[in-house]
Amino acid sequence: MKSLKIPVQCITRLAGADMKNRDIGTFLLDIWAEVRDVDVNNRLLKSLILRYAAVENQMRALNSELASRQKAMLEDLAAAASIQKTLLPGSLPSSELVEAAFEFLPCDQVGGDLVNLVRHDDENWYAWVVDVAGHGPRAAMITVAVAQFLQTATNNQLQPAEVMKALDKEFPFTRFGSFFTIIFGVVNPARQTFTYCNSGHPNPVLLQPGQAPVFIEGNGPMLGLGIPMPWNEITVDFSAGKSLLIYTDGLVECADADGMLFGEDRLLQMLNRLQYQTAPCLSTSIMNEMKTFMGNVKFQDDFTFLALKSKI
Repeated sequence: MKSLKIPVQCITRLAGADMKNRDIGTFLLDIWAEVRDVDVNNRLLKSLILRYAAVENQMRALNSELASRQKAMLEDLAAAASIQKTLLPGSLPSSELVEAAFEFLPCDQVGGDLVNLVRHDDENWYAWVVDVAGHGPRAAMITVAVAQFLQTATNNQLQPAEVMKALDKEFPFTRFGSFFTIIFGVVNPARQTFTYCNSGHPNPVLLQPGQAPVFIEGNGPMLGLGIPMPWNEITVDFSAGKSLLIYTDGLVECADADGMLFGEDRLLQMLNRLQYQTAPCLSTSIMNEMKTFMGNVKFQDDFTFLALKSKI
């Protein structure tokens, strides 16, 4: 028979109880009920503690697994970022008449922007700036495919309009469920000209010493929609100390802490102040002014540009 353990407080109550007006049996039953309540509460508390310990162990295991997966994901993103950097120019071509500089700043570890300037020969440098919709790993994967395609196009010496037609066929919207804008063209360093096609991309800006910078108008249809329209080739003369800035929309659509966009007007005002600078200095100055405008706000979109400048 299991012994009945009576708590000390119950014994104290029994010793000091006034039994004149109470039945001893009823009193003992009350004490027994209290002992039973304490026993039930103890068992309930023990059960709760054991369940809490089990849940805590499960949480530790899940947190450990989550940390492991997060580490693996960060390692994969770092590897993807390294791969994406190989799509960028290791060094830019230059000549006695033309210099260039570029900036590539993804808002995440990897992004959907792409920029390159490739020397084919003394009279042909291929240049492109691409902006895939969105950002992050999915957009970055599309840039890899586009970069591979453009490299083949330059090897085959395709002209800008031919490249646009080929891209439209190779990258239909239904293939990736996404789209991209692009400026692709050929720099002739001897003539200091840039002949290009623009598919839905922001218009380049021509910086003219002594005059206000202007947008170069003209672009063709969006790629991947199968629109039967020609892509017109545009030739820009940036000789006599002029500069040409080709950029993605992350430049004008970035916002400060108050939500104010940088915008095209502010871009033209900034470039008007910087128009006499060399291409590398222009690139550095643009980045400094953008960081000043943004303050502590993180870029919400990828940020990329290519600057071409003629040497007087």
